[in-house]
Amino acid sequence: MKGAIRVLFVGAAAGYLAGQVMDQATTWFYGRQSDASKERETELLPEGAPIAAARKLAGLIGAEPTDEQAGQLATALHRCLGQGYGVAAAALTRRGTPPLAAGVGAGVGGFLLFDELANSLFFTPPPQAYPPESHLRGVVGHLTFGVATGALLALARRLRLL
Repeated sequence: MKGAIRVLFVGAAAGYLAGQVMDQATTWFYGRQSDASKERETELLPEGAPIAAARKLAGLIGAEPTDEQAGQLATALHRCLGQGYGVAAAALTRRGTPPLAAGVGAGVGGFLLFDELANSLFFTPPPQAYPPESHLRGVVGHLTFGVATGALLALARRLRLL
């Protein structure tokens, strides 16, 4: 049990911190996207996927969040997903997968599962409607997340925390 608790806490911490790094990478990338790609994203989903997802989830329980609440919920969901990916990567690392491979695998898995699959299931515009730059931003962000997670898990292993 002690090992499982370590995996949970170390993985969640790594995922949280890696999520912060991912946010910086995607913000950087978005600043370099073409105006046309930004406009197309806004046409397809004016609020953006995170806030639209937050509103949709809130609607499942009959809630109608304010703009501020939807933003807070979107941030919380994003952080929780990152922590979940971190726990998955920590569990893989604990079972012998190299930390970097575990982190990148979790990051890529998150990109495919949520950015591509879940968004296409829950929102009207299919992934192919978005400009390639939008997808590339997701790839860059999730790979950054994966590398950061892997580096943090390697450090945790070296410090015998994992």
